[in-house]
Order: sequence, then structure tokens, then C-alpha cells
Amino acid sequence: MIQKKRFTGDSLLTVSKNQEMNLGFFWYGFVAYTIFFVLGSAEAPFLSPANYQALQILGFMLMALGGFGLMNFKFDNEYLKILFIINFLYSATIVLRGSQYDFNSLKLMFLDVTFGILPYFASVVVLIPRSISNYRKIFNSLLILAAFFLICVVLFYNTLHDYDRLNLVAQGLVEILSTLLALPIGYILINFVYQTGKKGLMRFGIKNMFALFVILVTLFFAIFRARRGLIFMCLTTLICMGMIYVITTKKRTLIIATAVILLVAGAFVVPNMKTPAMFGFLIDRGEEDTRTGVEVWMYADMSPSDWVIGKGIKGKYYCPIVDNVNDAEGLGYRDNIETGYLQIILKGGILSLSLLLLIFIPAVYIGLFKSKNVLSKAASMWIFLWIVYLYPSGGIVFNMNYVLVWVAVGICYSEKIRNLPDETIKTYLQN
Repeated sequence: MIQKKRFTGDSLLTVSKNQEMNLGFFWYGFVAYTIFFVLGSAEAPFLSPANYQALQILGFMLMALGGFGLMNFKFDNEYLKILFIINFLYSATIVLRGSQYDFNSLKLMFLDVTFGILPYFASVVVLIPRSISNYRKIFNSLLILAAFFLICVVLFYNTLHDYDRLNLVAQGLVEILSTLLALPIGYILINFVYQTGKKGLMRFGIKNMFALFVILVTLFFAIFRARRGLIFMCLTTLICMGMIYVITTKKRTLIIATAVILLVAGAFVVPNMKTPAMFGFLIDRGEEDTRTGVEVWMYADMSPSDWVIGKGIKGKYYCPIVDNVNDAEGLGYRDNIETGYLQIILKGGILSLSLLLLIFIPAVYIGLFKSKNVLSKAASMWIFLWIVYLYPSGGIVFNMNYVLVWVAVGICYSEKIRNLPDETIKTYLQN
């Protein structure tokens, strides 16, 4: 029998009814905000762009309402508190440098998940109560986003499965649906021990099977459209799930031996296999370098001060080699670069990147090696994956992937959460 009173005083397991309501406002508002951004970006024919933006604003208002009712400037770690304040204030300077305040600019500030202001202030999620009730709401939100991903796959299947492999609309749609809706479900997979059943076919858990199916569908379209970064993200998520399984299983020797046998067998069999047609485009791309050119142009356009503090939220660099570049400043200026850590440097300089890593790297170590439960270890893995993804992905984006990084930071820096027993966490997550 679990003794609830032992933990409720510290709000580790439960929250008040008012907080429960505000958690619903915040996370389901976030879900609505994301879904209507996706529909607007995909130019879904159901509503006009203005209507999608209006619904997205409604989602933002729900987030704001819930957030104001939840956030408390309280930290479990003094180091995190100091760096949070420094990073938050510095992020404000990035936003202030170059911001415009006409109606359209203000609208994009709050509605654009990549070039708006919200990515710079996503860290405030750390201020939401660190409790299992909060994480249960997050898991539910992940399931909703993943379910909507499958709906979008059906709605836009003709575009997604277009055999014109150079179709830029299809490529962009795969990226948007995957990064905003599908990939976050990986967080449930690396926490799979909390979603398992007791026996039979349901032992792995319905939610885990659903999450695995979504990742496999994402992987299929990533391979079909030869999105190498997306393939890497799907596979590394599955690898982390395997690592959690090895950490928690009592049959480690058998698992490791089986993995070695499969790797050796694969080394002999795979080279002699005939390549399926759907892999042809991916193999054709092979080691094609699509980044060095734009990176060289970015380096040439960065002054010493730009490297240190960046160019601000509207920062751009001259890059005439990209065909689809044309903005108000003239031909050849880009406001994004595909390499994530360079995107962070472009806007906020090495100082911005350093502040993030000073928060994230210790969190990875503490969560992985100084914890007694899977929740903390999975949180550290999620942060580590995000750091690794700074090369194949585009930096900080206000999506569930990045918001979960800050949720994970709160978990890793909380000694009380790191010491919770797995059985206690599982019981409260499933109730």
C-alpha cells in the first residue's frame, strides 16, 4: 500500500483541484495552439488562414490563463535558479534586438513557433509544479498530438506519398507533421515502464504500442522522402527506449548477447540484400552535403560581435546560393540555417548557446547517474537527444520536443523527484 501523505505535502504526486484545472488549460491549450499552427502551415482547406490564427490565439490564451495560475518562482536547485534568471534575461535582449511592433509583426511574434518570441521563453515551463499530476497531463497531451498526426497522415496522404521525391511541399509537410506532432510521442516510449500492463498481449501496454506505431509511421515517411535528420531522430528515440529496457530488465546478459548476434548477422546479410525501391532515393542522396555551402556564407557574414551575442531575433545572413531566398532586404538574405547550434548562434551568439548547455549538460549527468527512477533517467536522455539534434535540426522551436526539454530539466534538478520509487510514479501516472 502506497502512503500518499508521505509525498503530497511536497506536491510531488498530487495537486489541488485549482491547479489540476490550470494544468488542463495550459497543456490542452498548448495542444490546440500546436494543432492549429500545423493546419494553418499545411494550408488545410477546412478554414481560412485567418480562422486558424484566431483558433491558435485561443490556444495561446488558454496556455497563458493556465500558466499564470500555476507558475511559482520556486526552484529545487540554486544553480538552476541562477542560470534560469540569466538565460531568461539574456533571451529578452535577443527578442528586443530587432523586434518590430506593427500589427502583423506582433501577431507573428506569438504565432510563429520558429521565428516568434515563444521559443526564447519556453524555459518558464520549469516554474510549473513538478508533480506526477503534471506529467500525467503531459503524457495525455502527447497522445492527443500523436493521434492528430495519424489523422493528418490520412488527410494529406496523397501529398505525403507523392512519388515526386523532389516535391518541396511534401518534404515540408513531412517535417512539420513529424516535428510538431509525432516525434514528441517518443517521450512516452522512453518512459514505457510506466505504461505497461500486467500480462498477455497487453503487457507492453496499449499506449506504448500506439506510440511505437506512430514512430514507425514517421520513420516510413522519413525514409520515403529521404529526410536523413528525421530518420536519425526516430532511430535514436528507439535506441533510448532499448537502453531503458536494458537498464530496467533483470536479463541484461541475454539482451546484450542477442543484440551482438543480431549485429554480427546483420553485418553479413545486409550487404548482400537487394535494396527495396523505397530506399532508392535515400541511397541516392547518400552522403550528399547540403549544408556546407550555406554554413560558409554564414561564417563570412558574421562579425566578431555577432559570434558573441548574435544578431537578434530578426538576424539574417547573406547567402545567395539558395534559390528560394527573397525578402524585403533584397535577394540573398536568410533568417534561418538548417544546423541548429548555428541557428542559436545567429540569433543569440555563442553566449546564448553556452547558457543553454550550462543548464542542460549537468541535468543530463544528474538525471542519469544520480537518480533512482526511470522518469529521471528518461528525462536526462531526452535532454541529451535534444543536444545531439542540434546538428540535424533547426535550433530552438516552440514545439513539444523543446518544451519537454525544460520539463525534463525540472525533473533532473529535483532531488525529491529523482528519489521517488518507480512503483509510486507508475501508480499515480496510471490513476
